Order: sequence, then C-alpha cells, then structure tokens
Amino acid sequence: MELIYRSTIMKKLTKILCVMLIVFSVFQLVGCDKLSNLGKTKTEGEKADASEEENEEVTSDEKEEEKPEDEEKTEEEESAGSEEDSEEKQKEQADKVTMAELMGGAGSDSDQEEVESLPDTILWFNATYAPLTYSNGWNWRLISGLKQTESNVEMQKALLASSWEVYDRESALETVESIKTKGHRSKCRECMEELEELGMLDISEEAFYERFMESGIEEHAGRYVIAYYMYQAGMDADAMAAWDLCRVNQLYADYYFCGYMTYEEAMDASLENSLTLQKMYTSWEDMVDSYMLGYQFWQGDLALTEDSPTLERYSYYEMLQKMEDGPYSLDWNMKLEKSW
Repeated sequence: MELIYRSTIMKKLTKILCVMLIVFSVFQLVGCDKLSNLGKTKTEGEKADASEEENEEVTSDEKEEEKPEDEEKTEEEESAGSEEDSEEKQKEQADKVTMAELMGGAGSDSDQEEVESLPDTILWFNATYAPLTYSNGWNWRLISGLKQTESNVEMQKALLASSWEVYDRESALETVESIKTKGHRSKCRECMEELEELGMLDISEEAFYERFMESGIEEHAGRYVIAYYMYQAGMDADAMAAWDLCRVNQLYADYYFCGYMTYEEAMDASLENSLTLQKMYTSWEDMVDSYMLGYQFWQGDLALTEDSPTLERYSYYEMLQKMEDGPYSLDWNMKLEKSW
C-alpha cells in the first residue's frame, strides 16, 4: 500500500508504512492480533455531518486536549460506537451534501453566485481549513463554510459544544489557546517520551515491533507507531504544527459565526495565526503535508486500508487543488493584510 503524499516527509512515511504493512501481514499470519486494529479506520471526534459528527464529517476535529485519553471524541476536519451507530453515520455521510445544499452551504453554481465576495486575505484564511469544509459539503468561500442563518448558527454551536466542549466566549478562548500552545504536538511528544522511557525509540524496526507487542500499549496504539516512525525519519512533534494551526483558523471562524468573538476580533486573530503559518511553510502543499501528518497522528491511522480516513481527507485537498478557482489557486505568498 502506498501513501499518496508527495513531499519529502510523506515519501519517507510512504516507505515506512510499506514496511509496516509487511510486518502487519506477518503478525496476522502467525496468529497475533495485537496489531489487527491499527490499520482500521476511525472517526472519533470530528464534527458531524451537518449533523460529523464527525457527523464529520462535520468534523470539528475535537477538543481532546482537555479530555482524558479514553474520552476522546470528535475537523472540520470528524465517533464510532456500535455497529448500529456506524451504519447511521454512514447514512448521514451519504446525505451530507444534500443537507449542506439545503442549508446554503456549498450548493449549486447559482448558490455560489449569491455568495458575497470576501477579501483575498480572508479567503486565504478559509483555504487553510478548506479540506474540512469541503468534506462537509460546504462552501469554502464562506466564513465557517455556511451562510449565517439562525438555524446554521444553532447547529454550529451544538457542534462546538459536542466536539470541543465550547459553550461560550470563555471556553472558546481557552480551547483555542490550548491548541496553539499544545495541541496534538503535545500528544505526539508524550508518545515519543513514553517510547524513549521504554527504550523503544532508538531501536531497529524489528526490535521495535518485538517490544511493541510486549509493551502492553493498546490505547491509541497507532499513534505510538506513527510517533516512532516520525522519530526515525528525523521529525519531531512540530512536524505536524499545521494540523493544530489550521484548526485554530477554523475555530476563529466558528467563533465569529456563533457570536463568541466579534468579526474584527476573529479576523485579527486569524491574521496573526495565518502570518505564522505563512512563515513556517513554503507552499500550500508544504502546509497540507504537515496538516495531514497531524490528522494521521490524531486518527492513529496507519493508512493500511482503502477506507483510510487519512487518504480520504487528502483526496479532498486534491479535489480542491484541481479547481480552477479553488482555494489553492490563491497565491501562498500573497501579502496578508487587514482588510476588514
């Protein structure tokens, strides 16, 4: 199985994950099922479909920073319960584009024409979380992806509450500050530190898998495997910084949409955050590679199956990239300036 990422980082992970697939197959052949769940897809916690959920997909790829690991749920950027729940989510996923159209989200070409044009700087903000917006069937040219109707505002408030535990201005600002300073970078560092304490970081792949099978690590096991291979590829937790910072822009947009921040406050904060992103990366592709690494870590997804959520999320980026007037037709290096 080959990952489709094209940057140097993702090419390294492609080679790594091919090796992992071989090892995974060997373990299954010898009757060991400890790794059997690592290649399965997860949709724990992103927002819901117009419902993602993680209906994500309406993912509000979650507030896990404040939650115990065993209570994680969720993009925006997208939880899996019983088989019955899973079937219901699949049905919701199939209906999401229709729901988005009814709410004035993505809609038809005629709907698109009704969208008031935003300044290029704000469209640039929107582009940083566009894959999540697109996965929900919403319109990347709208702040938060939807028209600001009373029903849409109530829906977004419900999603922020269920996915991020955001209920008001105070909890909103606390959450975004936690993501900016910690986020999943912090979770990744914890995984690396735990592996180092167990003597499992600076060892060969063969030794790693042998010790991993004996380590007793079961919860979020996929994250530990990804953290190991990141370390082996010379990457630290900051390699996934775009994942956290793009979600920050998404939340600022949602906060304005729901009335937890004023328009000027949200756009000013997005400008500051976006200037940081622009300094950290050289192109949209460079930023998206970092974003996808963080998404993959969050999901604990080894991308070993065709229904990998990581590959699905990346496919949304590719679709947007091919759009003639899509978000990634914007100049990455454009001068971002206050225009509101």
